[in-house]
Amino acid sequence: MKVMEIVSGIDVNGAIMHALLLTKEMARNGHQVTMVCRRGSWIGRELAATSNVKVHECNLNRWPLTELNEVARIIRTEQIEIIHTHMTRAHNFGVFLSHLTHVPCVATAQSHKIHPHWQFASHIIAVSGVTRRYHQTHNLIPRRKMDMVYNFVDSSRFNVPVDTREEVRAELNVTSNQRLVGVISDFLPRKGQLYLVRALPDIVKFAPDTIVAFAGHVRKPDYYERVRHEAVRLGVMDHILWLGYRSDVPRLLAALDVYVLPSLDEMFPVAVLEAMAAGCACVASAVGGTPECNAEPGSLVLVPPADPEALKTAIINMLGDEEKRLTLRAAARNTIENHFTVERLTPAILDVLARVAQSKRRHVREGA
Repeated sequence: MKVMEIVSGIDVNGAIMHALLLTKEMARNGHQVTMVCRRGSWIGRELAATSNVKVHECNLNRWPLTELNEVARIIRTEQIEIIHTHMTRAHNFGVFLSHLTHVPCVATAQSHKIHPHWQFASHIIAVSGVTRRYHQTHNLIPRRKMDMVYNFVDSSRFNVPVDTREEVRAELNVTSNQRLVGVISDFLPRKGQLYLVRALPDIVKFAPDTIVAFAGHVRKPDYYERVRHEAVRLGVMDHILWLGYRSDVPRLLAALDVYVLPSLDEMFPVAVLEAMAAGCACVASAVGGTPECNAEPGSLVLVPPADPEALKTAIINMLGDEEKRLTLRAAARNTIENHFTVERLTPAILDVLARVAQSKRRHVREGA
């Protein structure tokens, strides 16, 4: 199949990682893939050395029509059969492009947002059951126009050397005996880091050697400062590492005793899938599509959102029970291998893309 992937994010996040893995897997299986991304984007740099993927960079501007016409020319020249978009700017660009070229556009829904572009896409792929229901009820997308395919990970990426745990801990100045709890997520209010800070005083009472490592971009500086001020107010700053963005997520996950995602809202968190793929014992808020990560019950511990007491209890139970952590680690890894790998789920996406492209060809023939 000849596919054009369009991604509008500049930095890396779950949606962009999804698009990168999908693009590489499709190309690896012999499909012709063209990636359209913004200038200076992370995904463009990642694909630059990939000989079997064509990369075209532009800013995805719809007006003036220069970029739309240029990408439309590429579609005609390369005989693209289907357009597949990721993130809002790309979705909008894709539906205009579809109108210009008469090539159908499939949009992958990674967010819970009301936008008119959903109505103009040829088809939608929702990344969780919760996301599918949201777009049915809020964006009024008919069920026939939407499929659900879960997010996924490249599980092989998390097979790190056995000495990685101690190596990373040494870099962080954390001893092998200390309890290391980690959150790898951008600083946004909906990611809920504040509630872990509020749970930390009681966790430290139970295990005084506990360290919490926060890693991720500071997307909302006001919220980041609020989390830091709360840590100062509660007297737990000495128990927190503020790591900023990390490009070595598999290494960092290998160093953790417990991974936590205390979010207030999620579609289907790639961060949790990555932690599970790394064999982490995971605690996550039971919001949005996160419970769907627990495809084989017992793979992660779910707690109510915005509840420091429940968060504290779950983390203390984990830190105090090594056997439970080991059981969760094994179950998490098995769940990923059985349900959420890029190799397992890419065929489902290709099936959707092929059906939509075939339907368009059939309508063209019938119209002729």
